[in-house]
Amino acid sequence: MVEDEIMRNVRSEDPLLTEIATYVIGSGGKRMRPGIALLSFRAVGGTDLKKIITVATAFELIHSATLVHDDINDGAETRRGNTAVYRKYGTQRALITGDFLFVKGFRLGGMIQSEEIVEMVADSCSRMAESEILQTRTENDASIPLETYIRIITGKTAKPIEASAQVGAYIGNGSAEQIAGMGTFGLNIGLAFQIVDDILDIGGNEGDLGKGRGMDVLDGKANLPLMIAMQDHYPKSARLREIYSKKDKTLEEVDEALELVLDTDAMDVAMGHAEDLRLKALKGLDVLQETEFKDALRALADTVLARDR
Repeated sequence: MVEDEIMRNVRSEDPLLTEIATYVIGSGGKRMRPGIALLSFRAVGGTDLKKIITVATAFELIHSATLVHDDINDGAETRRGNTAVYRKYGTQRALITGDFLFVKGFRLGGMIQSEEIVEMVADSCSRMAESEILQTRTENDASIPLETYIRIITGKTAKPIEASAQVGAYIGNGSAEQIAGMGTFGLNIGLAFQIVDDILDIGGNEGDLGKGRGMDVLDGKANLPLMIAMQDHYPKSARLREIYSKKDKTLEEVDEALELVLDTDAMDVAMGHAEDLRLKALKGLDVLQETEFKDALRALADTVLARDR
């Protein structure tokens, strides 16, 4: 039902805009945000499918818009194994399509006529923008503190997932305690998701990822295993910091940096942080009754840590 609603909302009077928007939406994706919204809704006993389908669709359209703009900012070649939309259609048309998807998403969210929902969605989008600016200010900074990294990934990844979980519970008429609990689940799963993304950027399989490894090294972006391995007590941390701090890196230097990280226990330490966050997320589910939907949320938490792309 969400997929059908998505396809209805990417249609435009202009056939080229419809083509580009369909290309963005049709390139795959985990549909994690609408999935969490739907499960949260069901887990608190929600029954009004029309509202939750509408909002779940809004989350995915907004998320897709951010990916279009992210790829432009990052100079990415591919997205989900396909040519990045701005590479295929041009930067100007990609920007317009991203704006189109944003507007479509907010239009759907506004149709629910709930100030609380609009506020939750708008807050998560504002935090995304703030974290993206913070990320650009800290690129190639080998001394970035962990607290700054957490701020970046909280806004960039975790807050939208937190909003998905909270809105789902809200529309399902969950109690204040249940809405807060689902927020705890969404926030911590979002943080864990991004840390696993960081781990895969260092040691994942390029065929599974649909993109090259080491993009965070190349772009000088904060990445948890990388930050851990740059700490002074690791033998070759100085060389790793030297490579990371360079604005222009060769592919050979990127490969060297990846090997330096893999020669430490940084990947295991980072995964330990992700596991701690998974456990915090599961605590948020304590406010729910035992149902198949609660079981599915637990399984989702396990899947976030076990994924390979």
